[in-house]
Amino acid sequence: MAQLTVLRNTVLKKSTAAAFLLSAEDKVRLQSGRSLAVESAVRVGRHCRVKLLQPLSPLGSIGYIPLDHVEVPLDEVRGVWLTNTDSKLLHSRESIQAGFQRLRQLGFNTVYPVVWQRGFTLYPSSVAASFIGESVMPNSAYANRDMLAEVIDAAHEHQLRVIPWFEYGLAAPPGSQLAQRQAALLTLDSTGNPIRTKRTDGKPDFFVWLNPCQPRVKQFLVGLISDVITRYPVDGIQLDDHFGFPVELGYDPLTQDLYRQEHRGRPMPSQATNPQRLRWMAKQMTALLRQIHRVVKTQKGVISLSPNPLGFSKTNYSVDWQAWVQEALIDELVLQVYRDNLGSFIAEISKPEIFAVQSRIPTAIGILSGIKTRSVSSSQMRQQLQEVRRRNLSGVAFFFYETVLHEQLAPSLVARNPETLSQLFA
Repeated sequence: MAQLTVLRNTVLKKSTAAAFLLSAEDKVRLQSGRSLAVESAVRVGRHCRVKLLQPLSPLGSIGYIPLDHVEVPLDEVRGVWLTNTDSKLLHSRESIQAGFQRLRQLGFNTVYPVVWQRGFTLYPSSVAASFIGESVMPNSAYANRDMLAEVIDAAHEHQLRVIPWFEYGLAAPPGSQLAQRQAALLTLDSTGNPIRTKRTDGKPDFFVWLNPCQPRVKQFLVGLISDVITRYPVDGIQLDDHFGFPVELGYDPLTQDLYRQEHRGRPMPSQATNPQRLRWMAKQMTALLRQIHRVVKTQKGVISLSPNPLGFSKTNYSVDWQAWVQEALIDELVLQVYRDNLGSFIAEISKPEIFAVQSRIPTAIGILSGIKTRSVSSSQMRQQLQEVRRRNLSGVAFFFYETVLHEQLAPSLVARNPETLSQLFA
């Protein structure tokens, strides 16, 4: 248990905004010399975001306080994504327990376990059963057990924060049971094709996308998240770059009709990258996130977002995450910056939007530790971590568990040097 000591009269606040801008319900005055027990304290620009062991009325247990007004040990976000691809970690309670013990020994404090992938949940869900026809991914290691409950039990034993990761967001494989069963809820491109085969960055995607303008889609995704946040003692939920509205899509009849209704009968522009059209699509994603925010906040959970860099997110996925931060719709940003070139990595994490966001919410950087077909050296991981720390960002998350421990996955496993790993967070 850590202690926060107040060094001078100050205010614990709902946000990093100036105290005089906040209502009486959104702040608590603290006198110099007061001590408070805190569960965590994370840097947010010139403030720290603290989670108190005992809530303070009327604010509650979470608030922001100027760093130079207090003395408190700061936690660094040290996260890792737990996948069901190229990894057996989540296949059994025993492997979860052993893996989490190893993570804690290495200094990690946060896990992002995948719970929604390829059109199925990886934990038993009545919401999924009614929408997809299966309560959990069939014929898998997740059937006949509750993987998420096992993850939470092990994480709490090893003092790890658990933020379930809804990896696939609105996307699904075209041949999936979800896509077949809910074909009427998919959005289409200008040729009537539901499969996103070509992105604006020139790379193939080969996914279909649930239409965020469809009321039933909103009800499903909000219900899925609400079910997790109310049934399980998690610290929040995470959305990523699949939580978006690809700009090539949105030409299905329902979406075009909605556009006309909101633009005095004018048709949707035929050019996918038309600025007015992009703004409108971004508005639809914001409306959906507002619904998710309402259900998550009933349980005081964290909404974590792990998007692509801002320019790419806006022009490819209709996502303006900087505006979401300004509207206080997300509580943690974990920006995916998967770069091999150190100069490119530094340029990305030094952009003005990063500086603006890190002054409002905990802002961490997603670092690639490797994938099955691509190895990443331990020295590259360490260099990128050092650059994150130099900029006083809140921490890092590595993608993904297996490549944190192994420098190579194929054609054979090559473990990382244990001493090098132990020094990563020294």
